[in-house]
Amino acid sequence: MAKRIGMGVRWSQLSKHMQGKFANVTKDQVVHSSNVIKTAFILPTATISRNILERYPEYRQIHEVKDFKELFDPRFSMVELDMKKDQLRAGSQVKVKVHLYNGYNQSMTRGGDLLNIWLRDVKGDSYVAGYVDDHMNGTYTGHVMAFWAGNVTIKVTVTSTKEGIGLYTNYVHKYGSYKFISGTFSKNDKSEKTLCAPTNTRWLDRKYRGLCNLTKENYNISLFCGKPDDIPCRNWVTYGWNESLFYDGYTKKILSHKDLLLKQIQVNIAPSSNGHLDYPLPKTPCNVLPRELTWNSTVPSGFTYRGIYYNLICQLTMNQTKPQYRACLKDRQVISIGDSTTRQWYYRLLSILGFEIKAENTFNKFVQIHNKTLGLDLEWQPHELPFHGVPGSDRKVIKSVAFRLDKIPANSKAIVIIHWYAHIVRCCDHIALRQHVRNAKEAIVRLLARSPDVKIFIKGPHLVTYFNARKPYKFVGMFVEQVLLEEFSDLLDKLTYLDQWDMSVAAENVNIHPENTMVNISLNNLMNFACNIP
Repeated sequence: MAKRIGMGVRWSQLSKHMQGKFANVTKDQVVHSSNVIKTAFILPTATISRNILERYPEYRQIHEVKDFKELFDPRFSMVELDMKKDQLRAGSQVKVKVHLYNGYNQSMTRGGDLLNIWLRDVKGDSYVAGYVDDHMNGTYTGHVMAFWAGNVTIKVTVTSTKEGIGLYTNYVHKYGSYKFISGTFSKNDKSEKTLCAPTNTRWLDRKYRGLCNLTKENYNISLFCGKPDDIPCRNWVTYGWNESLFYDGYTKKILSHKDLLLKQIQVNIAPSSNGHLDYPLPKTPCNVLPRELTWNSTVPSGFTYRGIYYNLICQLTMNQTKPQYRACLKDRQVISIGDSTTRQWYYRLLSILGFEIKAENTFNKFVQIHNKTLGLDLEWQPHELPFHGVPGSDRKVIKSVAFRLDKIPANSKAIVIIHWYAHIVRCCDHIALRQHVRNAKEAIVRLLARSPDVKIFIKGPHLVTYFNARKPYKFVGMFVEQVLLEEFSDLLDKLTYLDQWDMSVAAENVNIHPENTMVNISLNNLMNFACNIP
């Protein structure tokens, strides 16, 4: 049987150059103990998370944290190279040992914290992300590729603590949402607002002494609002975000203990026999790469060198130029369905194409532009509730992904981008997310049956490190990836996955809306998969 480097990617499919780099990759150990988070990552080189949800029951065991000093402490934790410096050559893999210690300067004995590792040059215009093995005993091994020669810095962070993940998952389980949306119910001159969540919980039921089940109105995707005192549930008219949180300052402190730098290691990478830049050059153009391989690539899926992005999955044949983009999109439709990050792509694409961008309030409203010269339609559409839109928004404006897809006619050649993440991290656990994905999947099957030439892209999550965003973004991003992979498992040959995680870690992304550099890379990857321009 051929050795596997990632689920679905056989050893024989990799170049000899790449095989040598991953020759020592094996499955992680599984530790059996009732007192630890047991399941280590399987196939850690797989870009997309495949088993973070096996840890979910253990995370749920963390209902409270009595002593903050029991959490890891970057002052005492250790990070060191796990190889000799004279072994560092361009094109080689760098290994780093990590040992976490708590605030008492005591060795951590449990796994479950989520770490990131990446490498940057001193100028900051070259960077690549790696992956981290969790040995389930407080020690970790980081792996990152050094594709270029020169002075570089290796960085390691704990991006999500197991304690923060535990408190977050239990909070969502108890309240039904991390942050709620509000529903407004009106009759005659009277209005009432109540909190709404994707999950029916005893807490919400007791708070309002009853619930309105609005699942049917939400395209059969679960939604429950507190029952108004004097207005019928059928009189639901508007929705909007709600910033209420029901935890104390101590819990806030634990949730804020994230994305902390453990150490920066400065090393010099020597040139290899191939020169200063040494990486496995892909030969297959992205537009002919089998789609299922986009779901099964290895870490890293790409890197940036001197400001230029190098895709390691396939060969980029298109540059980000106005003429090439216009040629690709002539007489086509581009439909983006998701949150404000897909809206960000929509406006960036308008700018690259040279279209006029009108100032308009589009936070949660359908927007569209038609160019007669090119015969091009561009659209952005928000996904279904929970969508944390402006308070007082007309709830009838929000449609489901499935509803949008069912409007695409037969024999279409549309490019469709679908994304769930920013609003999921504010509300939902993996069970609630599955409803969104399954609902859309049925429409995807219908769409492909009547329009087999449609190209569908699933945009993956990205890392957010903003200090005031007190949510375990890596944990949520990983379960989003796993749910997508599992639910679309029989459609992987028909859907293209757009990985955002690697580049967001390496680029040190901060905000929910990435900088234009990352957006440009993502859009150009999309266009290379979607277009066949000579």
